[in-house]
Amino acid sequence: MNKNTPKQLIRLLLLLVFTCIPVIAEEEADKKTEEELEREKQEALEKRLAEEKGIKAQFEYTFNDISGKLVTITCESDLGHSSGSGFVATMDGKPYLFTNQHVILGTDKISFKTAYGETLRPRGVELSASRDIARLRLADGTEGFEISGKIAVDAPVGVFGNSEGSGVATELYGKIAHVASDRIEVSADFVSGNSGSPVLGLDQKAIGIATYVRYFTNDEVGSKTRRFCYRLTGDQWRAVNWKKYNDKYGKRYRKTEQLIESIFEAADIWYNEPFARMTADNHPDAGLRKWSTEHNRVINRIMRLSDKGHCSQHELDNTNKRIKQDMHDSAEALSAVCRNRARQMRLLATQRELTGFLRKQFEGFADRLDSTAVQIERYGDELSGLNYFHFE
Repeated sequence: MNKNTPKQLIRLLLLLVFTCIPVIAEEEADKKTEEELEREKQEALEKRLAEEKGIKAQFEYTFNDISGKLVTITCESDLGHSSGSGFVATMDGKPYLFTNQHVILGTDKISFKTAYGETLRPRGVELSASRDIARLRLADGTEGFEISGKIAVDAPVGVFGNSEGSGVATELYGKIAHVASDRIEVSADFVSGNSGSPVLGLDQKAIGIATYVRYFTNDEVGSKTRRFCYRLTGDQWRAVNWKKYNDKYGKRYRKTEQLIESIFEAADIWYNEPFARMTADNHPDAGLRKWSTEHNRVINRIMRLSDKGHCSQHELDNTNKRIKQDMHDSAEALSAVCRNRARQMRLLATQRELTGFLRKQFEGFADRLDSTAVQIERYGDELSGLNYFHFE
């Protein structure tokens, strides 16, 4: 009796949208050689560096000149440590520390330090009604950037902050590529750790906050990558009881991000190897933990069946039937984990106290989980239609 493992299996269509770095997949019509791709990458890099150097030359100030207004944010939670960027700016005649909501949501402990090493102690938290921005009130007299609403396409900009959350000072230069009512797109080459960094003009005024990057999976030379910053003007602010808001919504936001990532990881492993054992037995989410444990029991049983030496055709047919049902049931169970969390997210999205940012995030989580559930169910149907063992 031989095990006949399917070689061509459908792939799960997973789009990761982590609050700040959406992923969009595009198919390339023609394949290029490694030499062509390497040459294009090198040419694109040289072009970008030359353009950045020319833009930088127009700025009469550097990172050191404004470092007292730049902030490194360090966060701790039961999910681990993370870092982000922020800055001090004056709005409505008062000094605030600005950062993205996604930088500070879900944390247990947050510290704020300027690039000079000075510790800042905010007095309260206000959230943008519609954008991924938080402003934290600082003591009167704290020096900050002026905020400007004057924005023009092709205007030079600098993004100053914390690269990859590592505490490394960065100054990145580019131009404004597009202007919308609530955000701008820039060519400055910032990355995820720069979330919360100020976008400054030649006059040293803040015109936006670096927020998210859109990567294209088949973009070998990086020419399609797009970087977006929310504008600081034209918005409304809502004061919140931060501890209550964060405990009720922020931690659920962060844990759901983690759950989605874990589901995608498990599904990817399963889609590549139908008989693979899962490693989510100790996952903090009870639903995924239970599924992983039950799935591994199924796989262990299949492996024991595959070790049998001889059997009749009737026994072989029953074995295949059992495996088909097991695979189908496992897919249904994982799909249920997705749908249950999706329902929770849709319910949370209806809460009136939520800001627009988290409402959109929860709705987006629900959409992705429901879509993933459909794909997993289809995969289960595919597996339940295969014969796994046969006689030579």
